[in-house]
Amino acid sequence: MKFLISDYVNEAPSSNSMGSVHSYLVETDLPCPVDAYIDYSRSLLAYGTEDNLQENKHLGGLLLLGAVSAAEAYFRSILSLTLESCPISREHAAEKQINLGGVLWHGHAEFRRSAFEHLTFCSKEEITKAARQYLKFELKDSSFKGPLEQYDLVCHLRHGIVHNAGILPGRNAVQIGAKNYKKPVRISVDFVTLQKSIEAIDSLVLTFNRELFDEMCRRWAVEWRKRSDWDPDMEDKIFNKIWKTYFCRELHGNRQGKSSITRAKCLSEVKGRYDL
Repeated sequence: MKFLISDYVNEAPSSNSMGSVHSYLVETDLPCPVDAYIDYSRSLLAYGTEDNLQENKHLGGLLLLGAVSAAEAYFRSILSLTLESCPISREHAAEKQINLGGVLWHGHAEFRRSAFEHLTFCSKEEITKAARQYLKFELKDSSFKGPLEQYDLVCHLRHGIVHNAGILPGRNAVQIGAKNYKKPVRISVDFVTLQKSIEAIDSLVLTFNRELFDEMCRRWAVEWRKRSDWDPDMEDKIFNKIWKTYFCRELHGNRQGKSSITRAKCLSEVKGRYDL
């Protein structure tokens, strides 16, 4: 049998085609960003049982990737919706550039989504910078220091899983303060690690959602009213849009005192705080 030189290292792969792109695209309706995050991350977590993770050493890492992806989707969506509804954010971000391909794909009604397609949200620096540059929203250390640092740690693990087949890269090892090993180290995401990772991601997403909602309520009550484009007849409708953007229905059912958490009571609280 005659071999090509290249045959000595491995056989030639069989020809393959992915087929029509439409065979793996499905239209879907998206809930508000925080609900989409909770729904997606919890559906992943359901597979992360101790038995499943012990059976497959790669599963934990894959589930961690999905959880970070859910967080990235949250940040893109919440920044997009905030940019759409907040005139202060729109003015602040007016000179930012977006990808033409995103505009062509999403169309006029949804073009705002293109603003963040070129950004990754896999580091505390990227999230902090995007909030500041697009929304004029500063992530204060008093609320965000801990959640951002823990999220950053998860993202360093994620980087090794995605880009280095689960082996911790040296740059990430130095950045997370890992000790020196004699051999390469594989990132092991067991049951406890996965649970802690999801908690870390949750902490940042839910903190961001709470604090940005509080900031939008303040702008609605104070700064938006000083603008020439403010319509007092629309104030309730505008507040309702804010509420729908940030209110987490997925977690509402398990909250204590949930009967007292309503849009009307929140509106009353905001008006009371700002003497409206």
